[in-house]
Amino acid sequence: MVQVINGFRIICIFILLSVMAPLHANNTVVDTVLVLQEVVVTGSGKERPVTQNPGNIGVITPLILRNSPAQSIDDILSMISGVNTTRSDGLSNIHSNVSVRGLSEDEQGRTLVLFDGLPVNTSDEGSVNWNSIHMNNVERIEVFKGPGSSLYGNNAMGGVINIISRKPLTPFSLNASGTYGSLNTWKGNLGLSGRLNERLSLFVSGYYNKSDGFNNTPEHLRTFPDYSVARFMKEGGLYTKILFSFHPLFNIGLSYDLYRDKRGEGEKIKAPLGEFRHFNHHRIQGRFYGEKGRFSYDASLYFQRQDYFRLDERIKNEVYQRFDVKSLRDDWGAMLHARFSGKYNDFAIGGEFKNGSIDGGDHYVTSPDEVLNKGTMNIISLFIQNELNFWKEHFWLQVAIRYDNTFFHNGRFQANGDNVADFNGYNGNLKNNRWEHFSPRAALRFNPTKSISVYLSYSQGFRASILDDLCRSGWMWVGPKIANPELGPEQLDNYEVGGTFWLAPCLSFSPSFYYARGRDFLYYVATGEKMWGKRDIFRRENVSKVDMKGIESDLDFMPVNGLKINLNYSYNNPRVKDFRQKPELNNKVLTYAPANQVKGYVLWTGGVVDAMIRGQYKSRQYTTEDNSSSIAGFTIWDAQVSRWFFRHRFCVGAEILNVFDNRHMNTKDYISAGRLMNVRLTVNINGKL
Repeated sequence: MVQVINGFRIICIFILLSVMAPLHANNTVVDTVLVLQEVVVTGSGKERPVTQNPGNIGVITPLILRNSPAQSIDDILSMISGVNTTRSDGLSNIHSNVSVRGLSEDEQGRTLVLFDGLPVNTSDEGSVNWNSIHMNNVERIEVFKGPGSSLYGNNAMGGVINIISRKPLTPFSLNASGTYGSLNTWKGNLGLSGRLNERLSLFVSGYYNKSDGFNNTPEHLRTFPDYSVARFMKEGGLYTKILFSFHPLFNIGLSYDLYRDKRGEGEKIKAPLGEFRHFNHHRIQGRFYGEKGRFSYDASLYFQRQDYFRLDERIKNEVYQRFDVKSLRDDWGAMLHARFSGKYNDFAIGGEFKNGSIDGGDHYVTSPDEVLNKGTMNIISLFIQNELNFWKEHFWLQVAIRYDNTFFHNGRFQANGDNVADFNGYNGNLKNNRWEHFSPRAALRFNPTKSISVYLSYSQGFRASILDDLCRSGWMWVGPKIANPELGPEQLDNYEVGGTFWLAPCLSFSPSFYYARGRDFLYYVATGEKMWGKRDIFRRENVSKVDMKGIESDLDFMPVNGLKINLNYSYNNPRVKDFRQKPELNNKVLTYAPANQVKGYVLWTGGVVDAMIRGQYKSRQYTTEDNSSSIAGFTIWDAQVSRWFFRHRFCVGAEILNVFDNRHMNTKDYISAGRLMNVRLTVNINGKL
């Protein structure tokens, strides 16, 4: 009941603010035509207005990015309807998941994440290092909800998040900022960009952040003796992008993103820094594109490496043990899209090749033991998509199909040493595996009037198994698990209807309803073998079916210039429907899938100061597959205010995260930091070189 009351309070406060705000502002109506014609690219692969995309797409604009009281990209994404995130401890967070429509189960791999249209999920874990994507390098974000595999392939089963980088807009721009806040947190950023001439543009950004962090292990989970300590953080990065425009048919974009960090794990026994993780992250992208007349093309190359290190120490049977985890996770590939646009149709064809590999191992420091695993996954894809518009652009029909062929090979597992002898029986080369999948999509958008836009769609998505399940044996939360190189893809069929209704020139309502059926979902299943004669040994299997149904709705209100109010609600009900090996899980809710979320914000940029207040209510989340354990629902509020001086050259800002100090849990193991406060100084210079 308390959770419902908190959610109701959010709604009431937003309504109250929306009524009171016009009393303190100019009564000029916002140009709603610009909002109606907001351009997105993710739904079809080409820039076009939202009202011509037959699907549900959430957009985070530059204005929202600039004014949100948030410390990371995934934190900003948490405010979109249908999106759930697991970050709870601010910048110190080591690992955060962002899922769309309840398809996480503590796994990122069911939602595809793109940076400038190119994938950044790792093949090893399906994960995304959200800390490596710096907010100052991002121009806007588009979230396509529902399967996007017909265009984007693997991982796009629940949705697609496309993060679009900033581009130089003026001859010269310098932006520098410094932030200090709670937990002795320091952040510094410097960005330079410029259009050097008509053909050449450059963007360079660097940053460094550090924080003492806090102890995020709840007291009831601490053990004796207590080795829990604060989770410190140090990170930095450099991002560069060069754009060449030689001819309408030949343009080049090159970018390089370097990220390094060191984050405490929250436990210290003997190592000077305690347990910690370190990422040495490289991302290189090259894009060649052009357009002339009705023809356009886009050819891309990309490479991503995660050089991962983790120091792990523990006391086992009163004996100190330490091992270091070292992994090289490489993902590289190429994409080619060609498009032919006519008066009434837009035809696209393309292909993709992707290679993902892992070469990792646990290397013991206190003994000569080691556990090694490696494997490679190749995906070759082809797609065709056609979009038709007719009846004076009142109807937009999209039909598409994509073929993916996946090959797992070069798999090997090796456990050497007395301490890991229990896994010696699984040593050796692993069986190769190949499978294929077709992903169809059919969607229709109907705009009968300027104030009504509705869509209807069917789409199928899939997710290939991660390399960690295919080639690594070891310990997981269920106990000992062994690799299963014969795993196939998870699949999902999604049926959806939705639209946008303009109730007034400044007020829109956007509901959507969906039902999805998943099959071959991955779960851990006991093999029948025992370790030490008593511990069940598990492995992943494609064994279950899942049903999902849900509602998403957004209410946007822009009563006056400079004022924007958003209130959104999501209901999601993903349940296991057929699990013969574990019938006790039938009808259980998927983990980390809150049934109800209420979110919203009030943004004011039309007066002496720029200010945003945002709130979020999230209902209970189950943390175990049998729904025997859960974390309570919570409500949090954040606020930010800033003031520009000297013709937008100097800015003073402040933010409060978790205003009412609600120390909630967003995962089963960690508690949030509570209230965090930061102050920021920014210098912004635009001009000619």
